[in-house]
Amino acid sequence: MAFPEPLSHPAIGKPTAVRNGEQHLQACLAEMKRLNIVKAVVSGGSGDRLAAAWRWRDAAPDRIIAAAGVRGSEDTPLPEIGVLRKAFAEGQLRVLGEVSAQYAGLTLSDPKYEPYLALAEEHDIPVSLHTGLGPPEISHDPCCRGFRASLGNPSLIEEALNRHPKLRVNLMHAGWPYLQETIAVMHLYPQVYADLGAIDWSLPRSGFHAYLLALMQADLGKRVLFGSDQIFWPEAIGIAVEAIDSATFLTPSERRDIFYNNAVRFLKLEQAGDNKTL
Repeated sequence: MAFPEPLSHPAIGKPTAVRNGEQHLQACLAEMKRLNIVKAVVSGGSGDRLAAAWRWRDAAPDRIIAAAGVRGSEDTPLPEIGVLRKAFAEGQLRVLGEVSAQYAGLTLSDPKYEPYLALAEEHDIPVSLHTGLGPPEISHDPCCRGFRASLGNPSLIEEALNRHPKLRVNLMHAGWPYLQETIAVMHLYPQVYADLGAIDWSLPRSGFHAYLLALMQADLGKRVLFGSDQIFWPEAIGIAVEAIDSATFLTPSERRDIFYNNAVRFLKLEQAGDNKTL
């Protein structure tokens, strides 16, 4: 995969040195090693999404968890469910997500996703769902004409959660900017977690800290997950880590929960000693 040029980083204002998929993979693995990140959930964003996730896992099986990136639009149809059933059963895929239903003009509660959610619940596979917003002007892109900001509201997944009460769901990007709805859904459904990917490096630091503080003040600190969702920019991983480290309102134990403990619980992983982040 070749990346467009110039590809400026939205948070640091300069182009990334990454120019193709192999450079991207190696740069991300180097950042994980530098920052002591012991695990990362990876899903493909274009092309054969399952094959892309497997390629990353095969490059670093001790660090990478392969996930099934799915959408459900006309140009990116859902994979054949039998393929996912086999991959989940064999442990080849361990997460259903990123589920980018919003980019298809849908929500997780749409009947189209019902067989996939039932499969995930059957195999105890966690689901990571895109919530909140997308890139500016995304609804004018031919890929995503159905994208609407309102479809990123976490409250729209309640029907899915009630049909599948054992389903573990991660609200990617922590539902930003739908703070109250995110808090309400997490309060009512204890199997729902929220990750900080993208908002921890793309938002102004003061805005991100205010959002994170509100989640902590709502007593949700045991279900907030570190994430980067760095897309094309390996540099964003370090920015995301620093955004948590610089949150002075967090105690050391709260940081440890966000970086590590909560993810171990949500993903049902084995403990990995004193490593800092996951």
